[in-house]
Amino acid sequence: MTNSVSSPLPESVPLRSVSPPTSILSDDFDRLLSEDEAGSESSTIDLHFSQSPTLPSTDRGRHAWTFLAACWLAEAMLWGFPLAFGIFQSYYSEHFLFKNNKNIPTIGTLATGTSYLGMPLINAIVLRWPRHQRALCFFGWLLCIGGLVAASFATKVWHLLLSQGLLYGIGWVTCYTPFLFMLNSWFIEKRGLAYGILFCASGVSGLVIPLAVGFLLDRFEFRVALRCYAVVTIVVSGPGFFLIKPRTSSSSSSNRANDPRKPTDSLARVLRSPHFAVFAAAIFVQGLAFFLPNIFLPSYASSLSLPLASANSLLALLSLSQVAGQLTLGYVSDMSNPYYPTSLAALVSGLGAVFLWGPAKGMWRLVPFSLLWGFSSASYSVLYMSVCTFLTADADVAMTVYGVFSFERGVANVLEGPISAWLIGEGSKVVIEDFALGRYKGVVWFTGVCMFLSSLGAAGLLLRKRSK
Repeated sequence: MTNSVSSPLPESVPLRSVSPPTSILSDDFDRLLSEDEAGSESSTIDLHFSQSPTLPSTDRGRHAWTFLAACWLAEAMLWGFPLAFGIFQSYYSEHFLFKNNKNIPTIGTLATGTSYLGMPLINAIVLRWPRHQRALCFFGWLLCIGGLVAASFATKVWHLLLSQGLLYGIGWVTCYTPFLFMLNSWFIEKRGLAYGILFCASGVSGLVIPLAVGFLLDRFEFRVALRCYAVVTIVVSGPGFFLIKPRTSSSSSSNRANDPRKPTDSLARVLRSPHFAVFAAAIFVQGLAFFLPNIFLPSYASSLSLPLASANSLLALLSLSQVAGQLTLGYVSDMSNPYYPTSLAALVSGLGAVFLWGPAKGMWRLVPFSLLWGFSSASYSVLYMSVCTFLTADADVAMTVYGVFSFERGVANVLEGPISAWLIGEGSKVVIEDFALGRYKGVVWFTGVCMFLSSLGAAGLLLRKRSK
């Protein structure tokens, strides 16, 4: 009896043998955290694991920035080319094989429009086969090179439509879309800045490509110019594909095996959100006027009897300010609610169209308008990913929403042609004393109104706080 009462107690209990009831604590915290707090906690955990010591660092380090540099070179060479199609349009219009063909302008719009409209489809392919991102990039790059070479053998306009237009556009969107998926894995806190740096590549090349291609077209035939550009593209951007690779060997899509949430459910919630409706409307309306100054500024300057060099300099200034705008807006988007930069950029663009472009009677108004438009409106698309990240914390869903916004831009790009033709009308005369020289009055007012309507998206700030 005595022995049973006074049985010896262990001197100590090893601390490692004591473990907290993690399942109970986890349940308690799940009940205590609100919906928004849970989303924030999830984001913090995701960021913690993204900085795993077994993987290269995000937002910093040699690997992240060499990846961005390689993508920058590809963007500069491949996307800068169709944006400089105006130089080919002038050349083809005077060439004996294609002279006076009304479909020549469609070559350029087909290349850019296909790039925008095809992004949702390529997004779906990347999500379905995520391990083949690098292969898709390289395949798209080869299609672009093939489009240039095929166009150099053209003898009819429809040959150019299929090669320099459709094939090149398909190649670029196939090459470009996986860039964005991989970029999202390399940059998290500085994602907006990274997008700004990437997008400004076409602005930088926009200062060089027209001059270089124009020189080749003046000295040689278009066949030589296209083949030379294909060779330069291979030499400049080709080596970068050894550096373009995802941060992880497996994609985020493959990690969904243990995730009970379905991507389609997350996407459906985003598409039903009133915030998505506001941003989608603002982006579409802004896109309706996005390209109009690029199209009409040279002819506007010509209507003022300004020299050709002055007209070309306006587009060069627009491209230069676009670089500064994309870097600035990308940086700002990392630190602010996307409603602020999107609405402010649209408002400034609209004011510039009405108070600078419309009353312009010389370079002293056209120059500041070109700088302002390039900085605020031409840089607008760099904000798309900031909007997508605002709408959802799921990286795959964010890229799908990005594809939707890109498709909107493509539809708006297609509509701009007939809309601008209707606004100008046939037989419109230039009257120097009138607003926008009379002939361009409809274009300028349409541009201003679209930008003002897009800026009204700031009303979305009045909506209730989103839940992640």
